[in-house]
Amino acid sequence: MARSLGRTIKFARPGGNIFNMLVFLLAVGAVVFYLSPWSPQPTNLLVDAFNANPALNGLILAVLAIGVIYNLRQAGVIDPAVRWVEAFIEAADPSRARLPRAPNLISAMARLLLDADTRGSRLSPESTRAILDSIGTRMDEGRETGRYIMNLLVFLGLLGTFWGLLQTVNAVAETINGLASTGGAAEDAVSQLIANLREPLSGMGTAFSSSLFGLGGSLVVGFLDLESGKAQNRFYSNLEDWLAGMTETVRASAKGGAALSVEEADGDLIAAVQALETALAANTETQIKAAAGQTAELKDEIRALNRTLIRVGKGE
Repeated sequence: MARSLGRTIKFARPGGNIFNMLVFLLAVGAVVFYLSPWSPQPTNLLVDAFNANPALNGLILAVLAIGVIYNLRQAGVIDPAVRWVEAFIEAADPSRARLPRAPNLISAMARLLLDADTRGSRLSPESTRAILDSIGTRMDEGRETGRYIMNLLVFLGLLGTFWGLLQTVNAVAETINGLASTGGAAEDAVSQLIANLREPLSGMGTAFSSSLFGLGGSLVVGFLDLESGKAQNRFYSNLEDWLAGMTETVRASAKGGAALSVEEADGDLIAAVQALETALAANTETQIKAAAGQTAELKDEIRALNRTLIRVGKGE
């Protein structure tokens, strides 16, 4: 199989995108550290927000960790695929026995390439299209999972918001009922009101803390998904350019099955069009002659009919 064009394609590795992802995670970690009790200016903002609802906020952070690891993996799987393609291009062994095992992302492509190598032929346009569709489908499936994780973080944040608001409404209702049923001095009523306001404030803490962690986690996962998508799109574009040089550009004729080049096929098409134009012109000329003959016969019949009518008139 010819690989002259394949050697001219330089596949971009995902290292740059992974580096951007790690730098972004370091920046997020720096912000978290600055808002923690261990920073040069200690603050309990994040700790208090987490303690407002440890169960839900812990779930949000767990989903965030899964999203980070998943998107790093999505970008990382590109590197083994690039190494396999480069090893295939540079392989000197005709049997390809020393090639590494193809990763799952390009397993279908590897089978088709090795099969074409065994037959000593190039890929057909249908095989190339099937390869690109297979890889594109697998990439899209991975991206859908990443987007689901991002949407899940938003959902959990909103769930905590409504949960906290529900707690706040119930606590405010209980506080009002308690004030209405309590008698005594005004000072005692104010003291009881202040004590009862702790529950509504706790509910507001749950609402805002869950929104903070959910939307913040969605922002982090969204950026990582963007970078992993860039790495996959770049690999897909490079692979498409490389496969263009591995694809057969000849097609079989309809009768003898012999291979015809694109130029020969164009020449045959032009000749066929010219033959069709000649046949149409001849057919048109024949039709014109036939119409002229029918017209002459019709004139002769009309003259004969006139003569007959004249003779009949004279006889009367």
